[in-house]
Amino acid sequence: MPQDDATVQTWRDALAEEPTGTDLSDIGGYGEEEPPWRFDSQARTLAQVSHRLLVLGDGGEALLESLGEDRPEEAVASDADPASLPFEDDSFDLVIARHAPFDAAEVFRVLAPEGTFATQQVGPDDLHEIHEALGIDVSADAPSLQVIERELTNAGFSIERSDAFRGRAVVTDVVSLLRFLRRMPWATEQDLDVDAHRDALERIAERLEQGPLELGISRFWVLARTPEAPRPAVTDFSQLLDDRPDVPEV
Repeated sequence: MPQDDATVQTWRDALAEEPTGTDLSDIGGYGEEEPPWRFDSQARTLAQVSHRLLVLGDGGEALLESLGEDRPEEAVASDADPASLPFEDDSFDLVIARHAPFDAAEVFRVLAPEGTFATQQVGPDDLHEIHEALGIDVSADAPSLQVIERELTNAGFSIERSDAFRGRAVVTDVVSLLRFLRRMPWATEQDLDVDAHRDALERIAERLEQGPLELGISRFWVLARTPEAPRPAVTDFSQLLDDRPDVPEV
């Protein structure tokens, strides 16, 4: 059913909002299940025992703020090009990427020996119902857990823990859906435009008149570590003790 101009304008306003990180608590018409590992809690635990922390991605500042007193004194957020991080080698002992792109080799470079990398990402089939409704294909740009693990291993990491989760999200209105998509740059591969996708959005609005819409969500996380620093070579003199020269008696 065609929507009136006032309603469509509220959709435009929702997409015009400036993103405020990945916190969704103020979007009343959208809710999603939390993965069992609770990444924010994992990040807090890791931060408590770190000394130099780097958080990657647009939402890095918000994540740092959420750590509060648990963040180390040396902590920085960066949304720089993932393939060229502006930091020296071995600059951090913890790097975190939550729904943010990263380059495995660059993360390895800036991490010190025995450093930790923790990341949570979305799976290729995340929100597939909305992508199909809008005619948007993001599957080619969303790597799977297996791909991420292979990239990290090839870069020199050892995988300590990893897990995948498929759950559900519930949306009750188009405005909430658009506000969610606006905050999640990984949710669409292109800029979502109300006028270009108006027919699809009107079909979604019509479906929502029957009740809340359930969507499938896909998440995975990986905890990886860099190897120990190589130990300096030490000359072994133990063999000499067994090779004592014969000393003639006087």
